[in-house]
Amino acid sequence: MNAWLCGLDENEYASVSSILTFIGVEHSTSLTAFQLPDFVVLGEEVQSFELDEMLPIISLSHSMEVFGDCNVWLAPLPWRSQALSSILKSIKQLHTFPQASGVNLNLHVRHLEALLIRQALVSTQGVVSKAAQNLQIQRTTLIEKMRRYNIDKSEF
Repeated sequence: MNAWLCGLDENEYASVSSILTFIGVEHSTSLTAFQLPDFVVLGEEVQSFELDEMLPIISLSHSMEVFGDCNVWLAPLPWRSQALSSILKSIKQLHTFPQASGVNLNLHVRHLEALLIRQALVSTQGVVSKAAQNLQIQRTTLIEKMRRYNIDKSEF
């Protein structure tokens, strides 16, 4: 799993970062660090939040206003392991089952496309032309898609 940390102050970041690292959740304050994070952690000072994507939100605030169709858990610091594990379990289940309100096909197609590109690059040890052949697309098309999803061939 991976998380986008948004609006955290230094103390919140230190606390949340150490807990997420301990339980093996990758995290970043940059949204572009991942093709799509599994969930968002919002700082206590963030009172309202709006996302184009349907991402689960863990808020450090005691209350907040969310715009859009999102799953939100209020989890002020300090985090207790039992409460956090039940939230993460619920988030994992959201990825397993389609949302009651429908599925964002565009989001899932982009996620799958980025995954397939990464797998092709792994199997070809980062050789873009071979990966493009495996994916049955033009090399230039693959390069454009890699830019879109922030995929660097040097990772492979």
